[in-house]
Amino acid sequence: MGPITSLRDIPRILKRQWRIVALIVLIGFPLALNYALSQPRVYEATAVIQIEAAQVVERLATQSGGGTGALDPDSELDLIEQQLMSRDHILSVLDQFDLWTDGRSMTERVALLREAVSIVKLIDQQQAWRPDVHPSGLVITVRLGDPDVAADVANVFLDRVLEEAEERTSGRTAATLEFLVAEETRLGTAIDALEYEFSQFQQENAGSLPAAIATQRTQLASLMQSRIEIEEEIIELENASGRLLAESQQRRAELLNQRLALVVDAIIELEAAIAAAPEVQRQINAYEREIAQLQGEMEVITSSRAEAAMNQLLDSRNQAERFEVLETAIAPEFPVSASRRKIALAGAVVVTLLALGTALAIEILDGRIRSPAQLERELGVTPVVAIPNLRTRHDIRRGRLIWIGALVAIVAGLAALARALWRRIAENLPAMQTRLAGLRRGQ
Repeated sequence: MGPITSLRDIPRILKRQWRIVALIVLIGFPLALNYALSQPRVYEATAVIQIEAAQVVERLATQSGGGTGALDPDSELDLIEQQLMSRDHILSVLDQFDLWTDGRSMTERVALLREAVSIVKLIDQQQAWRPDVHPSGLVITVRLGDPDVAADVANVFLDRVLEEAEERTSGRTAATLEFLVAEETRLGTAIDALEYEFSQFQQENAGSLPAAIATQRTQLASLMQSRIEIEEEIIELENASGRLLAESQQRRAELLNQRLALVVDAIIELEAAIAAAPEVQRQINAYEREIAQLQGEMEVITSSRAEAAMNQLLDSRNQAERFEVLETAIAPEFPVSASRRKIALAGAVVVTLLALGTALAIEILDGRIRSPAQLERELGVTPVVAIPNLRTRHDIRRGRLIWIGALVAIVAGLAALARALWRRIAENLPAMQTRLAGLRRGQ
């Protein structure tokens, strides 16, 4: 049945094992208190940014049939967060506030600050399933051991978010406008050069143009009729050689041959022009398609340039999408880490339970019968005589050694507790002096 059969046995066990219980308690309580005091205090500072939608820009984009190609606020915030969490920016913050300058490596310091800073986008949970949902704000949270430093770091990240947002918005708008102006100039120059080349081509092939083909065919028919008439006159002249003088006949024949040569040359030229008409028509179609394509691009670029100019005007008048400071970070009054008092109380409870459990375990493992009642319960035999326990010199000497060990353990625990308290006071002394100086300035 064991040494415990009722609640009345517990005080007897504690009385017998009081040295072990006292030793565990006297050693465990200072250790638990030292552990509680060694836990760092963590203060949380929060800054909030509100994102105001650009209603005017959205209406302009809707009326023009499309947007300007700008990034949505969600992607914009992702880029800004990447910039803020970059190594260069983290190192600048570490150097500005001298964080973790206790011999740690640069990589460890960067990792610690990245863990201490949290950037969360505010999104309506009812609309979170939508792919086009826009965040309504940004929460910057910093957790550090010093409340003032935590607030200052959060405000530094807050200012950097505003700077990055303004630089990206204005820079992107200016770069877009510059690109569109350059494209408009390039397309205008290309259109002018192509139109000049087209006009030169039309001038060089005026006889083969579609509008001149009908006239050319009429002229060709007229020239063909003229050639027939001239050839008939030549034949008549040759038949009438007996009636005309030789000199007159020769002069008239020369004139008719000259007229015939001119007509034949004109016919050849017209036939060449008419034969070249299909190729000229193909070249004209190619010129017209290329000019129409460039003019279509010019219309798109001109519309986009006008929209970009309007967006730049809206940015300058703060009518576009804006990042506004909703809450700046202030130094927190209370830490968010676990309370040292609760940790110390939990440690005291654990030490007490450990002491009681140890005493009970020793009693169970001992197995000795210590009272007549226990003998009667265990064996069913009623004892006749009970001889009291007599302490020998060896027992007395062992008890003294136990007391000396307990005292040494108590002194060591108190010394460790004093060192922890002094270290904690030394760490918090600059912050306490700063607060006292602030209170004095406020008075």
